Amino acid sequence: MRIEDTIVRGLQDAGDLIIPRECAVCGRRLTGPERHVCIYCEADLPLTYFWDRRENPMADRLNELIQNRIEKLCAERGTESVPRMEYARAAALFFYHGDAGYKKVPQRVKYGGDRQTGLFYGRLLGRFLKESEVFTRPDFIVPVPLHWARHWSRGYNQAEVIARGIAEVTGSELRTDILSRVRRTGTQTKLSVGQKAANVEHAFRLREGFLREEKAAYGNDRPMRIMIVDDVFTTGATMASCCAALMDHFQGKMEISAASLGFVSPE
Repeated sequence: MRIEDTIVRGLQDAGDLIIPRECAVCGRRLTGPERHVCIYCEADLPLTYFWDRRENPMADRLNELIQNRIEKLCAERGTESVPRMEYARAAALFFYHGDAGYKKVPQRVKYGGDRQTGLFYGRLLGRFLKESEVFTRPDFIVPVPLHWARHWSRGYNQAEVIARGIAEVTGSELRTDILSRVRRTGTQTKLSVGQKAANVEHAFRLREGFLREEKAAYGNDRPMRIMIVDDVFTTGATMASCCAALMDHFQGKMEISAASLGFVSPE
């Protein structure tokens, strides 16, 4: 072991005596090289492997919502021909459900201020996406934005923390200036699928600064690859609403994908 590694290990052990680190999943005290989770919970990580499957439950649901949005817009505008967007790819790191201890990870990141855990798992997801033969490297990684009032009260955006970890590994550019949340929505927790979709409809729009930049730098014919990132994918309503804001501007001339830490399997 190098002397530098010995020093770091010694400092970490000393820190553990002062402020013991706990596993983000089971609460067990961490020791030695364990980071964020213990070796036992790490071995039980319920990976989805969606990054290896072009069509998967998360991607299917997202594409269904996007296509529904396209059809609704066409009906509102009286358009007879309904276009179809290119199939959007989507992947989550692990399954998220009531019986799984790993549901505590996004909760710690979102409500507990544990940004380091969010970065750690964002980087892990980024490695899977980078090595995937299904996903292409996005130009921009865009976290689902918080309303300014909620961002102010929380102090940070948990989706941005995760997105930063993905961007560090993939080499894509993290952009928080593309989408804005223009309407503060209530909690989605106790809403039905339809209510969740209505709750976030028209909640996002493109920022004026990005629209000016996009027009000057890319023109209207340049396909742009954008990945939307959130902490947990439940019904997909929030991500689909973000996609709708992008879709309304780009008119299908874009490649969109989505990523999250957790995926809630439909019952």
